Amino acid sequence: MDIHKLFNQLNKVSDAIDYSEREAAQLIHIIKLILADEYQSFYIIDYSRKKFVYVHENPLFLCGHSAQEVQCMGYDFYARYVHPEDIPFLFEVNEIGFGGYWQLSEEDREKDIYISYDFRIRSGDTYLPVRHTLIPLIKNKRQEIVWALCKVSLTDQKHPGPIMARLGEKELLWNRETKCWDELPKPKLSEKEKEIVRMSIQGYTEKEMSDLLQLSESAVKRRKKFLFQKLRVKNMSEAIVCCSNKKLF
Repeated sequence: MDIHKLFNQLNKVSDAIDYSEREAAQLIHIIKLILADEYQSFYIIDYSRKKFVYVHENPLFLCGHSAQEVQCMGYDFYARYVHPEDIPFLFEVNEIGFGGYWQLSEEDREKDIYISYDFRIRSGDTYLPVRHTLIPLIKNKRQEIVWALCKVSLTDQKHPGPIMARLGEKELLWNRETKCWDELPKPKLSEKEKEIVRMSIQGYTEKEMSDLLQLSESAVKRRKKFLFQKLRVKNMSEAIVCCSNKKLF
């Protein structure tokens, strides 16, 4: 299966956007500042030029290469390091994501959009499960996606995971049986869970939370665990971002 066929008519760019190296560097610098989290990495795809224009230096996701080497490899990096069983899944996601994008109305295509999914990349003698989130970054006048920002973080999924998406305020899950998107209900937090998130933002320790909330430390730990499960996140940093984005406070 030719990995380069991930570039196809669905993500073809007919009108490229001219930008100087200085403008590109400024945009990348801003993104680096925003995404300066140690648990995740990112790279940027230019669909008009069919290449990576930037790869973050986080060594966890570079499979022993330098960021510059991975940038030069481009999609060949997928062919070399993605688990062979997961390659067909990447083609499926590519068709679902870009095919679905062009089925949206012009108004919906202007909303905040991303698609997220899990697959495995080789790390030494084993395979590391990662979550990959693709976000349109720059579009042309035809609303074609010229640049996409791809975030990569660790996940606990052992096999290609659920395909999820965001469309404005809606969170969606791809139903592989019906071949349709199902809207996910907005999570509801208890007052204690909201307090734990607020206190985490303010820098309180679990011991301090237990004293203020009149709960045992083990109870605070359990509530945090249930909170992460409810929000489908892995840590408090992601929980804070999720609660802010979904306006759950």
